[in-house]
Amino acid sequence: MFIELTEIVTEGIGSLSNPERNIVINTSKIQTFYADSSERTVIELRRNSVRVKESYEEVKELLKD
Repeated sequence: MFIELTEIVTEGIGSLSNPERNIVINTSKIQTFYADSSERTVIELRRNSVRVKESYEEVKELLKD
């Protein structure tokens, strides 16, 4: 299963010109996810982590389906 989220770009040139982009994540690759201090969610995959605009509760609901 795949879910579509909005990634917050924090590094590189993209963080200045377009700080957000839509991404699709394979849910079987997700190791864990948690809320950060700014009400965003960090999703940890096998090799890296992704910070998304959606709240922890929104991500949790998407993963339940």
